Amino acid sequence: MPTSGLLRWSGVGLAAGGALTLLINAALTPRLPAHAPFAETAASPLFVWRQGASAVAAVCLLFGAVGLHLRQAARAGWFGALAFALAFLGGATLFAVEWGEVFVVHPLALAAPPALAALEPAHGGPGLYDIGSMIAFSAFALGWILLAIATLRAGVLPRAAAWLVIAGLFATPLLGAVLHVWGAVAGNAILGAGWCWLGLEVARARPEAG
Repeated sequence: MPTSGLLRWSGVGLAAGGALTLLINAALTPRLPAHAPFAETAASPLFVWRQGASAVAAVCLLFGAVGLHLRQAARAGWFGALAFALAFLGGATLFAVEWGEVFVVHPLALAAPPALAALEPAHGGPGLYDIGSMIAFSAFALGWILLAIATLRAGVLPRAAAWLVIAGLFATPLLGAVLHVWGAVAGNAILGAGWCWLGLEVARARPEAG
């Protein structure tokens, strides 16, 4: 059985991931150049700060997903276990993307901007970089939607917090498509609030016996 200390710190991690999501998208995302070539954006110091903070948030959410699952595992059953596995895998894949952008893409943008031209196909369709990023974000979003649904089904943690996570994950791309960067900021604010709420509940709870 997990210790209360593990739950407490994983809850803190989940809340921290939510808080970072709020801060990153409110303070840093709107300041990135909206229509600049990718190589120019990737070469900016702001890009490093944003993607580095996103990588830290991804790690916090990985740790937080563990505590969230352990808190409700007895009642979440096989569906909760599957949802946790997908959320964890998606989070790990997303972290890999953020890590690569900080330690590979940014140095390339500074030293050899033309090398990043391969990431922007001339025909206008998605390249391998775009496809890989979409896979990472889609796996992450699907995993957390399922984990939030498992939270609703388990009934251990506040359902409203789980609904915020679901709403945020749907609202971010939908509002982003309509309102662009500010739509994505609003969607991530909803999502971050849901993670903060769940994290605080996990941090002050005892593990479920099962």
